[in-house]
Amino acid sequence: MSKKRLLQLGGGIAVLSVLVILLLLFLPKVEETKLLYATSGTNYDTAAYNNFHETLQAGVEIERSDAASLSQRQLNRYDALYLDPAVAQDAKWPELAKQFEAFVKQGGHLLLDNSFADKFPVDFLGAASLVSLTDVTLSSLSADPANKQTLHFPQVPVNLQGIQQTFQLFTDSYLKHQSMANMPGFQMGYGFVPSTGQTVVAMTVPIKSQQPISLILHNRVGKGAVLISSNFLPNRYFATGYDMMSGMDEKLGFTKWAQKYQQENKPTPGATYFNKRAMPLAPYFDFTFAAANQQYRTELLAYVAKENLGFSVRKVLGPYGRPAMAFQNHFEAMPAIGQKDGIAWAELLKTYNEIPSFTLVRNAFYWGEWRESVTVQLNTGTNAQPSFAGELPGSGYASGMHVMAGGVPLRQAAFPEYRDLASAIEKPYRAFPAAADVNGDGKVDLLAGSSDGFVYVYTNLGGDAAAYVSEPPPPGLALPDTFAAAAKVLLEDGTPLQLGPYTAVHAADVNGDGRTDLVVSDESGAVWTLPQLAGGRFARPAAVRAGGTALQLPGGPAAPYVADMDGDGKLDLVLGGSDGRVWLYKGRSAAALDLTAGSVIVTLPNQATHAAPAARDMNGDGRPDLVVGSNEGDLQVFLQDARGGWKAQGPLTGATLNQVGNHALIAGHYSVPLWLDLNHDGRDDLIVGGIEFGSPVAIDNPKFPYQAELKAFIDYAKENHLQLNPHFFVHNFKSTEEEQTEFALHKQAFDKLGIPWVHPGTNQHTWRLNNQDHDQTLRTENEQDVWYNFGFLPPESPVISRPENIWSLPFLLQDEQGRTDKTMLIHAPTPVLRQGDYATTDVFESMVKLDMPIDYFEHIEYHFPVPTKVADLKVFADYFDKLRTKHDYNFMTETQMAMSFLTALRGEVTISQSWASYLWDRLKDRLGGGSPHFHATLTPKTTGVPALAEGYADALGVVVEKGERLALYAIQNDADIYTSSENKLYVGLPKATALHIGPNEDRFHLVRSNVPYSLVKDGGVTRLALQAAGLQQVKLYSPTELKIDASSGTVDYDAATKTYTITRYGDVTTISFQPVN
Repeated sequence: MSKKRLLQLGGGIAVLSVLVILLLLFLPKVEETKLLYATSGTNYDTAAYNNFHETLQAGVEIERSDAASLSQRQLNRYDALYLDPAVAQDAKWPELAKQFEAFVKQGGHLLLDNSFADKFPVDFLGAASLVSLTDVTLSSLSADPANKQTLHFPQVPVNLQGIQQTFQLFTDSYLKHQSMANMPGFQMGYGFVPSTGQTVVAMTVPIKSQQPISLILHNRVGKGAVLISSNFLPNRYFATGYDMMSGMDEKLGFTKWAQKYQQENKPTPGATYFNKRAMPLAPYFDFTFAAANQQYRTELLAYVAKENLGFSVRKVLGPYGRPAMAFQNHFEAMPAIGQKDGIAWAELLKTYNEIPSFTLVRNAFYWGEWRESVTVQLNTGTNAQPSFAGELPGSGYASGMHVMAGGVPLRQAAFPEYRDLASAIEKPYRAFPAAADVNGDGKVDLLAGSSDGFVYVYTNLGGDAAAYVSEPPPPGLALPDTFAAAAKVLLEDGTPLQLGPYTAVHAADVNGDGRTDLVVSDESGAVWTLPQLAGGRFARPAAVRAGGTALQLPGGPAAPYVADMDGDGKLDLVLGGSDGRVWLYKGRSAAALDLTAGSVIVTLPNQATHAAPAARDMNGDGRPDLVVGSNEGDLQVFLQDARGGWKAQGPLTGATLNQVGNHALIAGHYSVPLWLDLNHDGRDDLIVGGIEFGSPVAIDNPKFPYQAELKAFIDYAKENHLQLNPHFFVHNFKSTEEEQTEFALHKQAFDKLGIPWVHPGTNQHTWRLNNQDHDQTLRTENEQDVWYNFGFLPPESPVISRPENIWSLPFLLQDEQGRTDKTMLIHAPTPVLRQGDYATTDVFESMVKLDMPIDYFEHIEYHFPVPTKVADLKVFADYFDKLRTKHDYNFMTETQMAMSFLTALRGEVTISQSWASYLWDRLKDRLGGGSPHFHATLTPKTTGVPALAEGYADALGVVVEKGERLALYAIQNDADIYTSSENKLYVGLPKATALHIGPNEDRFHLVRSNVPYSLVKDGGVTRLALQAAGLQQVKLYSPTELKIDASSGTVDYDAATKTYTITRYGDVTTISFQPVN
């Protein structure tokens, strides 16, 4: 070969060598854990699959495929297989099982649910034998070692510790605060007597074995390993999928739980339409097990990563690698607005370096208050066939429209004791309506009896559209009349009429003089008439006699109604009794109330009490029928036949569903019907007196009682960078159209009050969502630009006063096709904090150990300014302040928390190193001893994070957890923000970060920041720009003393740890610091 050719060849080799070196230096080797979710055909458990697909574990590639369609070679491309339960029933199972066994022997990791325990040879699983646990009762299962049936957690290798820790922390808290009795029918499936396998979790089962039986078993086979899980985790007793419907196996016993729940929650007499606990259960989503399943399956991925790479990387639900913490505060109580409790709470939290997250209700109300009221159902049908809308946007906790008196809803005496919305009311507090022209102006006035013994008159003022600005009528109907404020009915001498408590009243001409008289009763059950005199006053009460004796019903007030009931032209008297029976006293005169002895004609169903009848032809046959109110609040219809007999027809109904899912018209308790054309359209409307919950008033109503105080709260929120979000109110049976109207009115109220509505979040007042279409409410909210909801009870779930989830993890709501195209972020608050007896602090400690976010809900109303009640608020403010400080959580608003969640869920992290670095490390490992050689670069990719995350899109962070290979060595990094704890390194990733093994580097760095930041070093001065307003808290470490300009904030220095915690409230700012000379 010529010299020239040699030179050309040498040059080519040199160029090729340079290219190879460049490729090795710059071509990345991406470190990924590849998992196949193996299915049987196209059907699979979407909940389980999405736990992997939506995992926070970084550096994983998840694929799904029909197991039978893959060759052994194709299977072996994966690091791990997770078998869908349906694979066990595949027609090709025998040959599939052999493929899976071969996969393990050649180095793969097989992850099995408990349902596969009897599908493989026991020695493959590492067991000497299987133990059926299907007949083992779990009602006594406990975390307490003193119990006979308890769990055991033996020492396991480092790579399995995350799986074991998740199971242990969850069961410790779940079994302490819940009960297996609430999962009747659930069984553990199979356990194992171990042989070659490593027990991860075991359970004492005295009836089966003297030794603990393995529930989770890990076995090394060939070059790989198989891990089989228990039936408890992952758990399929409830729905746990991110569509909130999938992931449930009804064969595990949910039907028994539904039966048990219904047996324990019987209907409450007097609260048929309010006690929602009596509604039957149907399969529902469970936040607790959804979080536990997600955490457990994430740990399965972490285990495989530690096996293959020596470490795992997981995105953290909070900014820059530290978990988020927030308070959720619903603001809804009228007195709290009047007392400016929201401002007081925000100011109190400043003393703990915390910040509230308020949601504001549209209709503020009074907690636990039931007050006499009058509503009207405008007739949308005809006189022959009346029909009614039912619940309207302004109904609040009632139905229909509120009758307005004095420019506000007509309300009278309040029940003197606290009763929640689900309660029965023991005494017949009710506004008892009647109609008469009292002042002779030709307009029909309204009268109402009351529990205070008076009868009130409300003078008809005609129409006034302004009075109903917050209560629109059904479409196409005229507004009802309005009335003057209450005045007491006067006797001839000018003194008010006052009877005993629980006055009932009916207006009719009972003496033939052409003026409307009154027929009244009270708790004595006696009945009197009061003839109307000239000038609108009334004569003194005179006893009504029947059959020659004074009329009196025993047991409580009688509810009178005068009408010709049998068509003989004479005045009859219908009386409702407190025992639920209705009496008829036939008359002997057309011009006087001359009555014969009475008889019972109807009895209310379901042992209802305090019958309140009104007569009206309800079927067009010309005969008066009865509509009867009661303590239950419904209006029972009884039709009269030609022979004077009566047939029950059930309750009057409206177009909408009420809060227990039927169409009965319900305005409250102790309903009293009155028929009157109140909007002058020629159709009889239905006025209903009774007692109503809460006395709600819309916050944008011109007559809202605390307008100045509400404005002060809104102004304070703006000045202090607090976002006010809507606190939506619907119930389990609102239609889509009703919800859309309610949400639009809520937005309208915010607009009127100057509260910004820019991509708000929300939570549910009374915690309710629609039951009939499980994602209807969330979908409707999303259409109003709402993008997260952190407070609700799942549809069909048990009715409780507040969520009691042991754990909760955020997720993006999926539609039926598994898509998350429209961002709707879901999360739930933690359990209530209790210390001392029945403490729940273990729940929060478990969440801390797993880096879970903490969103704590508490009502702050009715605490200020009472020192003992304010002290209750200080207890949890102090607890979470200390928890945050000790464990370096980031305290923030819920919206900021949601932004950081969105970044973690949609951001990506690539784990890589150059091929040159990789090969060099491997060569050094082969040639030298000592520590392993390790390099990796963590590169964030946030282009897929929605714009809703704002600046938090650049605040992605991870935790790097060392496996057995790296457990004994220190991992260093070049990040600006990081911290470490035990075998974990927490790193913020606003930019790529390099990792390597090396000695500890004592250098300046940020530890945590609750807001997005930028850090610029200019000579000896470092400038830290805090890029979000509100509470700003940054913790930094410096080996040398610093001089800090905190811009009106506070600086807390801990000399022992050489850390500075800077806290301030305000707008975006820049903080400067430099070493002290």
